[in-house]
Amino acid sequence: MGLFSKRQYTSQTTRLMAYERRRRRARLVGRIFIGLFLVVLLAAAGLAGYVYYHFSQDLPDYTAIRDFRPHLITRVYAKDGRVIGEFYAERRIEVPYSRLPWHLVAAFVAAEDARFFEHPGVDFFGIVRAFIRNLQAGEIVQGGSTITQQIVKSILLTSEKSYSRKIREAILAYRIDNYLSKEQIINLYLNHIYLGHGAYGVEAAAQEYFGKHVEDLDLAEAALLAGLPKAPSRYSPYLNPLRAQERQVYVLNRMVEAGFIRPEEARQALNQPLTLKSRHHNRGNETGYYAEYVRQYLENKYGRNPLYQAGFRVYTPADVDLHRAAQEAIKSGLDSLFKRHGYRGPLKHLKPAECASFWARQQQKFAKYPPRRGRLQIAVVTQTECRDRGLRVRFGDEYGVVVTGKSGVCLEKKSTRYLDRLKVGDVIQVRLAQAALVYLENRTGKVRVLMGGKDFDDSPFNRAVQAKRQPGSAFKPIIYAAAVEKGYGPHSMLLDAPLSLPGGKRGELWTPKNYDGKFFGPTPLATALARSRNIPTIRLLMSIGLPQVMKVADQLGIESKIYPNYSSALGSSEVTLLELTRAYSVFPNQGQLVTPIFIERVEDRDGRILEEHQPYKQPAISPRTAQIMTELLVGVVQRGTGRRVMALKRPIGGKTGTTNQCRDAWFIGFTPAVTAGVWVGMDDEQSLGSKETGSQAAAPIFIDFMREALKNQPVEDFPNLPVGRYARNGSDSPGYDDEIAVDEEGEDLDYWLEERRGSLTRANSQSFFKRDLEE
Repeated sequence: MGLFSKRQYTSQTTRLMAYERRRRRARLVGRIFIGLFLVVLLAAAGLAGYVYYHFSQDLPDYTAIRDFRPHLITRVYAKDGRVIGEFYAERRIEVPYSRLPWHLVAAFVAAEDARFFEHPGVDFFGIVRAFIRNLQAGEIVQGGSTITQQIVKSILLTSEKSYSRKIREAILAYRIDNYLSKEQIINLYLNHIYLGHGAYGVEAAAQEYFGKHVEDLDLAEAALLAGLPKAPSRYSPYLNPLRAQERQVYVLNRMVEAGFIRPEEARQALNQPLTLKSRHHNRGNETGYYAEYVRQYLENKYGRNPLYQAGFRVYTPADVDLHRAAQEAIKSGLDSLFKRHGYRGPLKHLKPAECASFWARQQQKFAKYPPRRGRLQIAVVTQTECRDRGLRVRFGDEYGVVVTGKSGVCLEKKSTRYLDRLKVGDVIQVRLAQAALVYLENRTGKVRVLMGGKDFDDSPFNRAVQAKRQPGSAFKPIIYAAAVEKGYGPHSMLLDAPLSLPGGKRGELWTPKNYDGKFFGPTPLATALARSRNIPTIRLLMSIGLPQVMKVADQLGIESKIYPNYSSALGSSEVTLLELTRAYSVFPNQGQLVTPIFIERVEDRDGRILEEHQPYKQPAISPRTAQIMTELLVGVVQRGTGRRVMALKRPIGGKTGTTNQCRDAWFIGFTPAVTAGVWVGMDDEQSLGSKETGSQAAAPIFIDFMREALKNQPVEDFPNLPVGRYARNGSDSPGYDDEIAVDEEGEDLDYWLEERRGSLTRANSQSFFKRDLEE
């Protein structure tokens, strides 16, 4: 009998055959699985290739990102380098990577893309991690986009939310990561990212929140900024300080986890108090008119988009300190004017339904331009009978009480209590008068000050260059210069006697008068100008002819139209303050007309000079005429309507100007080096008030300003007229064409009168000049 029975052998064989069949099936299944896996893998690879190919079509040129030029601020600089204006679509200040402190870079990397220095532009692990965390939280708490992808989204693609854009974004991010260095990518990101409150890029944000440059930021400040990109408004330290602090803690913890800082450094940063820059800081609006004038020029020349995006650097001759002095002088002058004439009644009356919207608009303005001490505010009367005998008012969200006798709202001198004159809903009167001031250098034409009103925030309309107003007697030097060009001199005689001419209303004769209604007979030209006599000036204009005046006005830079009538002698033709100030600067500048310079140089973002302006002058009138006019206008200050200006105690020439019903008051004055012009008036051409002449309303502003402008300047004398110079009498004067000698010191006008006519003794003539002089 053998070892195995037949039955046992058959059973063993059956088991072996079954095992073999299972092995074959397993191998078959394995082969099928591997085949399917390979098919799926190949299909996936093919699909990926197809997707990559499909979404790679029409992609933006990623290589252009190396030359990407973000929108930058156009900055306007004063002569000392201070910024007086910024114009931008995005408030961005580009900085190189070398200026970025490492802890700032580390803070943004830790907060936004911890594996930034490791992944190839797309972080697949980060995407999976973000997916899991968002799934666990039930909401999106973490994004999977890398810093490179954020750059792609903001620069090369749109913000569209779709899978196709996300795929295109990943493709471009991968390509860019292989094209640029990590330093270039992070520098591009930190210069481009929006960080709230209008600040784009870390430099603008550092200045906005902390008032410092990016390289001066410490760890705590850097962590706060790094927490902003996710939601700049939500984490704003101004709007939500607690949330901002929580976000700062998050960033510091992430920096510790990433190994960028030690735990003790994080604790030290957390314990450090942050000092934010006050949001109510005022750079000051004293240079607002100047900056806006420059902005308009740049926009007209280069276009709006380059102005707001190209990052021009504009250098001007503006003097910030003198602008501040001009604003203070204007404020003081208008305060005095306001006090002289008192309360003029409410601006308007609001119905109860209108008050809420009025206050809301006012509060919006205060949010942008907070009220400053010393400035009057428009207020609405809410109650007129109070226990404190005051007036309850509201402006914006603020309430207050105006107490009788202590308010900036003044009463007329003969008025009773203003409580009886106002009612609920009245909008209280503020100063309506405006003033403008221009100050330029005679020899270079550089405009140091351009004030177009009392406050740019309240009214950006530039009255120095945009408003054409009648100059009144301030135009007379143009006529006298035209006469001197024709041969007239200081001692030429003009007739001051009644005069009637065609051209009056309804076909009647026009009968001009002097300011005081008096006539003085034969009058020397110098006296006629010093006392601003109207009749002699009209006769002088008749003698030399309107074409001569229009010609000389054009030579002096007056571009506004001069009306061809005799009322032009009284300043009826409208001009701008800049035009008239520039014209006066010709007299102390030996007859040379300068081109006003508001911009010295414009550079592009790379420092290339786009335009540059050098002083340019051209002959306007003869040096002889310029010297005689200088002497005459110095006489106006010493003996005429400009005597107030002698308070400056230095050689100054100038002329006052007043129009009918005191609608406009002017004073234009000059030293050998500079010329300044002042205009005062109402925008709606109402009267400034009785006796508000150029001497009363404009000259004090000129004096206050020039006292500051000249305080550190040496006293400079006007050059004397050359020995042997002479003038010829006019055709309407006795002794026509007589030669009148002028000695080295300038012959005294009173002696000439006594010697030539005998009609005035020296004592009488001195008395003549000591009278109260009005225009």
